[in-house]
Amino acid sequence: MMKQPELGRKILELRREKGLTQEELVEQCNISVRTIQRIEAGDVTPRAHTIKMILAALDRDLEDLRVDSVLEEKIKEVMLLKIDKNKDASFLFTQLHIGWIAGILSIICFVFQFIEDTYYISTGEYYFGKLFYVILGIISIIMFGLHMRAFVLLGEIFKSYFLKIVSVLFIAINTLIILYAIVDLNFNYMPQEAFAIIFCVFYGLMYVFFGLALLKLKGLEVLPRVAGIMQIIIGGMFLTILFVVVAAPASILVQGLNVAIILKAFEVIKKQFGD
Repeated sequence: MMKQPELGRKILELRREKGLTQEELVEQCNISVRTIQRIEAGDVTPRAHTIKMILAALDRDLEDLRVDSVLEEKIKEVMLLKIDKNKDASFLFTQLHIGWIAGILSIICFVFQFIEDTYYISTGEYYFGKLFYVILGIISIIMFGLHMRAFVLLGEIFKSYFLKIVSVLFIAINTLIILYAIVDLNFNYMPQEAFAIIFCVFYGLMYVFFGLALLKLKGLEVLPRVAGIMQIIIGGMFLTILFVVVAAPASILVQGLNVAIILKAFEVIKKQFGD
């Protein structure tokens, strides 16, 4: 969490965004004007319960006072998610557009991968050939990464640290699993059954965690909650392994809902900029 004097400046910024005077704020916090003046000036460090009272009065939470670690800053730089307040709003909108378009392309890639994997399980051969499978896998990694990158951005905008972390993990796990599938096309290094179990467990866990993150996402009405519940259910089906034949095609539906969430976020953010 922030330390003084950054803490005081941030509280001052949040108070002004809320449109409150110091006197109006202290009425809701049960502290003195002198105390809030000293906090905002950076002269004193308030106790934890005082910070929570101030944030509650400002309709904020501790996430608003969180400072990114060095690793998180590097991730943002690599994924081009550093938000400069001086940048034109079109930069933000462009990133969201990239996210939903990549989501649709990711769904198309997944459909072809599902066909290839199903055919390989049945015949021991790839329907469109190995080269196609390799190229498809690389494109799928890129598209899914760009798609989930939009959720890292939404986690930043809507102050959801959990969503940011889960989205980055989802990108990493998806990349590693697909890269292994490309390297070991004929399962010479790992039995096909063992790979299938690893696939189900990791994807199951990520769907569950991503669903929980969506349930906590505020500001986009009911859509993230619906998508979150569905992702948790599908994640549970993956984890059972027995229901993967249902969970895999059903995951196409939730990816479609993820696209809808990005479009909803675009609408909400654009309206805020317009206001």
